[in-house]
Amino acid sequence: MKRALPTAIVALTLAASVAFAQGSVPQRRFGVQWRDGVPRVHFSATDLADESLRDQLESGVWERLVMRVYAYRGEEPAAVALRSCRIHWDVWLQHYSVQFRSSRVDRDETHRTMDAVLDRCLVARRVPVGRASDYREHRGQSVYFATLIELNPLTEAQVHRLRRWLARPAGGGRIGGEAFFGSFVSLFVNRRIGQAQRTLRFRSQPVRVPR
Repeated sequence: MKRALPTAIVALTLAASVAFAQGSVPQRRFGVQWRDGVPRVHFSATDLADESLRDQLESGVWERLVMRVYAYRGEEPAAVALRSCRIHWDVWLQHYSVQFRSSRVDRDETHRTMDAVLDRCLVARRVPVGRASDYREHRGQSVYFATLIELNPLTEAQVHRLRRWLARPAGGGRIGGEAFFGSFVSLFVNRRIGQAQRTLRFRSQPVRVPR
């Protein structure tokens, strides 16, 4: 009994700290559909694109927006999805060139308006987060999703490495062993300033994993 008490206190303290950390990050409603054991998430972050961000994307310099969507059970990540847009305004052709990359798609596109670019890069439509195997041990439990959107956070080599990791065969690695992945507190609360030019963070409501 004496040994169990300190363990219980530590567990309660940890749970309280995680709850406090979650509460410090803005929450918005996610749409979540489960298909074959995999969640597909829907949300829009276009309202987060203020005048400063729009001005930078219109600068004529190549800019990169990277979106990572994590699934968390408690503080530790269970799965992640990646999307990257490399954006350039061509003053001569009067359009935006967008190099869209994800773990499943490589596509070079052109868009005439800033709103079309933001819709492409800041709106998630049925984005799968992880694999069915990532959620098996969490069936019947609650998870939540947390989104990290960064302006110019990664080099081309880092994006390529991250995409290769995401394309690994099922069971080919664990999230905790990669520097790109970390606890909710480390990524969303205590993240060092200066790793990206700009950072936007928010989390979803709790979502129950189907049995």
